[in-house]
Amino acid sequence: MISVSSMSLRVRAARAFRFGAGVALALLAAMPAGAQRLFRTTAPLEVTFTTDLRTLVRDRDSTKFKPHGAVFAYKETDGKVVELPVTLQTRGHFRRQAKNCDFPPLSMVVKKKASDNTVLQGNTKLKVASSCRPRTDDYEQYILQEYALYRLYQRISPLHFRTRLAKITYKDSLAKTPDVVSWGFFIEDDKEVAKEFNTATEKTKGALFDQLDQPQLVTSMLFQYMVGNTDYSVTAQHNIALLRDSTATIIKTVAYDFDWSGAVGTRYAFPNEKLGIKTIYDRLYRGPCLTVAQWQPHLTKFVAARPAIDSIYNSIPGLEPKRVKSSNEWFDGFYKTLADPRAFKRDLVDRCERDGN
Repeated sequence: MISVSSMSLRVRAARAFRFGAGVALALLAAMPAGAQRLFRTTAPLEVTFTTDLRTLVRDRDSTKFKPHGAVFAYKETDGKVVELPVTLQTRGHFRRQAKNCDFPPLSMVVKKKASDNTVLQGNTKLKVASSCRPRTDDYEQYILQEYALYRLYQRISPLHFRTRLAKITYKDSLAKTPDVVSWGFFIEDDKEVAKEFNTATEKTKGALFDQLDQPQLVTSMLFQYMVGNTDYSVTAQHNIALLRDSTATIIKTVAYDFDWSGAVGTRYAFPNEKLGIKTIYDRLYRGPCLTVAQWQPHLTKFVAARPAIDSIYNSIPGLEPKRVKSSNEWFDGFYKTLADPRAFKRDLVDRCERDGN
C-alpha cells in the first residue's frame, strides 16, 4: 500500500530529486531495443519453468534476493522444444507474503548468449506475473484482468511496459511437488523500456508534478482514475516508473501494477484510509489540476480509446464472459463521468492534487 506523505516530506524529497536528476543519464543506451521477439505478438505463449519448486515458493523474505536456477522451455512454431537456463527470484511486497498469496511474483534473468535466437532474445531480464492463488478460479481471472489493463494502457499511453500473456507450468525438478499451472504474463524490464524510447530510468525519488512532462503525467493519472487504482505514488515511485529523456530536461511517467484497481477487483485490495475513499470501487483522481479547456485533448484521447476496451477484453483467452461484461460496465461508469459536465467538474476539475502524490 502507498503512504501519503506530508508536504514537508514532499519538499525535502523534491530537493533530493533535483540533486540526483542527471545520474541516470550515464546509463542511457544509444541503441533501441530492436530484436525483442517476445513482444512481437499478443498470442499466448505456453512455457514451462523447471526448478526446485518448493524452495522457490517458500522464498518469501523481501529483504533478501536469492537466485533460483531453473530451465525455461517453450515450443517454436515448427514444434521444436527450446530449453535454456535462467535464474528466477521472488519479488514484490504484498503478494510475496505467504499470508496473502500461495505463489509469489517472480523475476527472471537469462544470459544474453543463451537467449540469442530464442523467444527471449533482447530480454535478459523480465518480470513474471503469476496468479496469487493458482488453484483458485477467481485468482486466475484476476491475472487475466490485470493483463488486460496493461494492454489498455499500452493502447492509450505512448510510454508503457510491454507484456506477453502466457500459460505457465511450474515443474518441480525434484519431483516432490505437483505441477503448478497458471495464467501469467511477462513484463518488460524498465531498462528495456528506457532503451526503446531513448530515455534513461530515473531512480531518484521526490519528483513533484511541476517537474514532469505534463501530457504524459495527465495520461497516467487519468488512466489510474479510469481503472480505479490509487495504489501508486509518483513522488515515492511506487508503481510509477520515471524516464528521463536524453536532454535531461523531460521526465515522463509510466504506470504499472494494477491488481489493486477497481477494474480488477481482487479480494485482497483496499484503499489507503488517508485517501478518504471506502472501497477500491470508489474512483479518485490524484493527478494535477487542469481547467476544463486544458482537459479537452486528454479527454479526446480517452474517448477515442473506448472501442479498444471491448476489443482487448474480448480477445483474452480464458477470461470469463461475466468478467468481460462487468469490466465493460465498469468502464461505462468512467465514460459517463466524462460526458456529464457536473460530474466531470466535481470528480476531475475540482478534485485534484496541486503538488504531487
